[in-house]
Formats: sequence, structure tokens, C-alpha cells
Amino acid sequence: MKEDARTLVSTKWLAKRLDNAELRILDASWYLPGLDRNPGAEYAKRHIPNARFFDIDDISDNRSDLPHMVPPVEKFMSKV
Repeated sequence: MKEDARTLVSTKWLAKRLDNAELRILDASWYLPGLDRNPGAEYAKRHIPNARFFDIDDISDNRSDLPHMVPPVEKFMSKV
């Protein structure tokens, strides 16, 4: 898979590889506050097969006053 190791891929590329045990798919859906949408609930209803939900609000560094800052390595590793 090294020759195809990209962060963003096409839906066609992904569809061909959904059964690849080495592939990790993260659903990182997030919506602006006030849009009355819940990405976790939407993920639970429907998502790409074998995808994991990446809850950026939960995984972010909550010690920062700024939103969605990279967390300490230990927190990131325990969540992902």
C-alpha cells in the first residue's frame, strides 16, 4: 500500500480497498455550533464500512483555550 499512501483518496480508490485490513478509515465529521447536527449520531446511523468515528471535540487538547488543538501524544494514542 506504500505507493498509494495518501491522506485523501477518491471514492473509487476507497471502494476498491474497503476489505483491506491494513487500511484505517476515520470519519472526522464535524459541524459548526448552531447547525443542530450531531456527527456522532450521524455516524451511528450511517458511515463508510469499517470506518471509526474520530471525535475531534473529545480528542482535542481540552487544556487549551483554543478549539481543536493537538492533544498530548498519550491522549491521542489512547483515543485513536
